[in-house]
Amino acid sequence: MASFIGTNKELRRYIGPRLRNLVQQITKNYKTDVAACEHCGNNENLESAHVRGRDRNEIIDLLASEYTTNEIVTIDLGVFEEKFRAEHQPIEKSILILCRPCHKKYDAKKQSVPQIQPVVNGTTQSSPDSAIDNDLLPITLAPSNLANFKRELLVSKKAEIQSYYSDGRVVVKPWNVSRFSASSNVMGNLRSRPEFRSGNWQSHGIVKVHVMVIKNV
Repeated sequence: MASFIGTNKELRRYIGPRLRNLVQQITKNYKTDVAACEHCGNNENLESAHVRGRDRNEIIDLLASEYTTNEIVTIDLGVFEEKFRAEHQPIEKSILILCRPCHKKYDAKKQSVPQIQPVVNGTTQSSPDSAIDNDLLPITLAPSNLANFKRELLVSKKAEIQSYYSDGRVVVKPWNVSRFSASSNVMGNLRSRPEFRSGNWQSHGIVKVHVMVIKNV
């Protein structure tokens, strides 16, 4: 494939449109699987958003730095594209699925965050504070519709909580719902857990949480 030689600014301008299409390809199936806003639970007008600190230009800059000498980037574009794809894995560490209003709010809260740093095995990570909105931990449900989730949970009384961390770990724990009733608040119950309270999930490095009803066999 063709090679690129030029400044980092020129690389962004040249490859930007191609990478926008590539991100849409990478996230298409993931958006379908999540099927709800990871902040409010809405399932309409869903959009893919890069986790703060890992947006498209920041990933371009990170990859280009490895191939830059005297401020000139020299890289095979095929190699660059493959590395760009790899930087989105695991996808839940790089992408949030948000409804349009939440996406606008998320983008509006621009703030200074540390640059993503390389770690072992060729993957990278950002600091927990840069991972997601500082006010609200993204929690998704299965079933994704809140009413359906609650109905099935009341029947099975069994669920598991999958916590995703910025270092790539996924910790799975059972959710004891023996006292859960029709008047209980699903999200309020989850967000009241000590590890998911504001300030705690950030310090633990939690990126997002997925909760799944376990149906009775």
